[in-house]
Amino acid sequence: MTTVSRQQVRQIGEVNQRDIRSRTVRRIAALLALSTLLWWWSLLAQDRPDLRSLALASVLLPAFLTAYFLADRRPTASGLFLLIACSVTVPALIVLVPRWPATPLLLLPGVIAAGVFGPALGLGVTGGLLLVALALVGLSPVTALQVTLAYLVVYAVLAPRESVLDWSWLRSAEATHLAEQLRDRQGELNQALGALHAAYQLLARSNRELAVAHQEAEEARHLKEEFAANVSHELRTPLNIILGFAEIMHRAPATYGPVEWPPMLRRDVAEIWRSARYISELVDDILELARVDALRMPVKRQLTDLPTIMEDTAQLAERLIDGRDLTLELALDPDLPALNLDRTRIRQVLLNLLTNAIRFTDTGTVRLSAVRRDEDVLVTVADTGVGIPPHELDSIFREFHRAEGPNERGGKGLGLAIARRFVQTHGGRIWAESSLGSGSQFHFTLPLQEKWVSRLGGSLSASVPADHSTPVLVVSPGGDGRAAAFLGRHLDGYQIISADSLETVPALLERHHPTAVVLEGPSAEVIAQAEELAGRLPPGVPIVATSLPALSLPEGDGLFDALIGKPVTREQVLALLHRFVPSGSVLVVDDDRGFVQLVRRMLLSAAEPLEVRWAYDGSEALEKLRAAPADLVLVDVVMEPMSGAALASAIREEPGLSGIPIIAVTGVVALQDDA
Repeated sequence: MTTVSRQQVRQIGEVNQRDIRSRTVRRIAALLALSTLLWWWSLLAQDRPDLRSLALASVLLPAFLTAYFLADRRPTASGLFLLIACSVTVPALIVLVPRWPATPLLLLPGVIAAGVFGPALGLGVTGGLLLVALALVGLSPVTALQVTLAYLVVYAVLAPRESVLDWSWLRSAEATHLAEQLRDRQGELNQALGALHAAYQLLARSNRELAVAHQEAEEARHLKEEFAANVSHELRTPLNIILGFAEIMHRAPATYGPVEWPPMLRRDVAEIWRSARYISELVDDILELARVDALRMPVKRQLTDLPTIMEDTAQLAERLIDGRDLTLELALDPDLPALNLDRTRIRQVLLNLLTNAIRFTDTGTVRLSAVRRDEDVLVTVADTGVGIPPHELDSIFREFHRAEGPNERGGKGLGLAIARRFVQTHGGRIWAESSLGSGSQFHFTLPLQEKWVSRLGGSLSASVPADHSTPVLVVSPGGDGRAAAFLGRHLDGYQIISADSLETVPALLERHHPTAVVLEGPSAEVIAQAEELAGRLPPGVPIVATSLPALSLPEGDGLFDALIGKPVTREQVLALLHRFVPSGSVLVVDDDRGFVQLVRRMLLSAAEPLEVRWAYDGSEALEKLRAAPADLVLVDVVMEPMSGAALASAIREEPGLSGIPIIAVTGVVALQDDA
């Protein structure tokens, strides 16, 4: 038992002992007073009462009554008074009134002592009185033995009471201690419940704020998607016009006739062309960032040999050295493993870092290295260039941030931001170390075990085997596999299996056991195909029916023969002409007059002369084609009121025009997915 429990036992025992003693004294005092009153009354009733007995009774009666009334306040003193009074009175009666049978009263002091102070004291009192009686009146041994046996019976009856009381007081102390602990725990529980209620209210408020933030984030993501699509068309088209005209004037001035251009004018045109290229590249970078942030940038992971990518990128970067006293070194750990990553994105990260290093290093060395560590591969691009101020190291990966100072050498401030996005999508991190005048080191990591990145930008680490891809069967009857290629670029973590007819589906199901079947095509046909295919599939394999508009634009339904994206270059246009119509007539259709003039200039600069006609909307184009069919139609996809797809459909329905090759031009990002 603990110290606290022993104290409680003692305290409870003292309280209970006082109460028991008080009750016992009151009852004994009441019985003695009543007995004395009866004795006193019986003495008065005699003709010749014994005056000594009467006097003794007269003294004892008020004494016993006093003990009765003092028992509650002073139980020990009252009990001791009763014991002494009886211990003196009984021997006195035996001596003073020999004829009165007072011998059995020798048991009374012992019983009082046993009831008030305990059986052990009662035994001692009884023994002492017997000795006194034997000495005073010559009490017979038989009588003494009878009194002794009588008290032993009393002792046997009262002794267990002490053990029972001790046990009850112990249990009472334990119960009291447990009650105190329960009260303390109840207080703690009440405090915890209060804190939990406050936390619940805070959580509910946080959930509401999170829901609002999520909704705002979704709206922001949709805005970024719209921004990427709108800017790609609205901004790329005029940029394409500027860049295209500048390129023609710079590279093929003879297109404008036999005019002698002054050298200063040609230099100015060259500068316009270079600046237009810079702005076009800047727009491409901005759109790329927008697509990453809007979760529209596909990341196609494949088991890739990292050293091969690094060697190829180093060869491309060597062309940027441009005769300077600069050496590009490559140091690769021979123990580098194959990694699941997007080759195109990692190659772009490496090229951005190497381009920056070469731009800011005049002489010395640019070193590309990679080493394997416990959980990742560390790739480093180090240079001996001008370096970066320490206070700029935390800011250089922000969009449009360029380090300040005399060593600033141009750049759009987006290369490092794009590199950071691509590294983060692979579950790695990127950072820089540098100081002014001592070169820079850019590091990024690629995890050995693939990490899946959540929509909130965090990475979910998991031990994913190299063959983690889940098979999905894509059925595009009559197609050429572009539906499978499109979904393969956008469904990360899935193995896309292509089927060009429903007849090949059973064999592919048996061979690959796909988890789902995707039917791609026009809505009515897809529904009919799904009903036909449903009976052939194993239980639990769902059918997803879809019609992908991005696939129907180029060639999915036979409308277009080719697709080119803005910005359109002179080389692209001339290459398509060489493929479809090396010579003949071309009809250019676009509601943007500037773009029409640009394409005219490009076509007129071809080595083989071409007849170029143009129209500014679909209706005008149909009229001109009906009047004089062209050998090729070059049409913008986005036009008003008749779109490029509607114009192509109308051309295909005309008996005399259906065979004309149609090339679509678009600036919409969603239609230009990286391979």
